[in-house]
Order: sequence, then structure tokens, then C-alpha cells
Amino acid sequence: MSDTHGGREADKPPFSVSETTHRALGRLLTLKVGGTLTVRLTPHEAHTLALAMVAVRDGKSAETELFMSPIASDAIFVAPVGADGISVETPGGPQALDWSAVGQLATALSPAAMAG
Repeated sequence: MSDTHGGREADKPPFSVSETTHRALGRLLTLKVGGTLTVRLTPHEAHTLALAMVAVRDGKSAETELFMSPIASDAIFVAPVGADGISVETPGGPQALDWSAVGQLATALSPAAMAG
């Protein structure tokens, strides 16, 4: 998985998703946001986070903040939800993702989350 969407560098979203393998946990997804936040997620955690993103984007959830403390990561994922998207908290400061970027990120984390 990657954040490759074609187009120019400036058109790329401020995140990437790649795969790695943990010796004990197996397959993991590595989410990088804004160049300063790296979160490693199990496939189940990635799917859960993607479902939450889709739910807030589509107005099916009134949650005001997305939070995930993954088992395989020292970092946490925190993103307040706003009218225009989410704002992922990173060590370098908040990274705003509009609803289009939220959908792209949810798809990168778990394509199955977008099917529902």
C-alpha cells in the first residue's frame, strides 16, 4: 500500500500508508502523517480507524474526536473532527485533512471500510 495517487508532488496528501512485518504481531500498516507522526497499526486497528473516519465523514457518527492507541506503536492517533474534516495531532503540529483526504486515508488503511 502507498500514497501514490499520480499527479504532482504538491497533489499528494500529507500522509502515507505502507506495510511492514512485526516479529510477534505479523503484518502491520505504518501510517505517517505530516512527516512527524508515525503510527503502526494491526490490520484490525487500521480497519477500525478507517470505519470511524468514514462514519464521521458521512455524518453517521457525531464523534468529535478520533483516538487510537495501537498495540504495536509508541505513538497514538488523535484527530479532532471539524466541519471541513479532521485535524491529526502530530509532534510537528496539527495536520488538517479535508473530507476528500479523509476518504483517501480510510481507503489506504482499509479498502473494505469504504465498501460499506
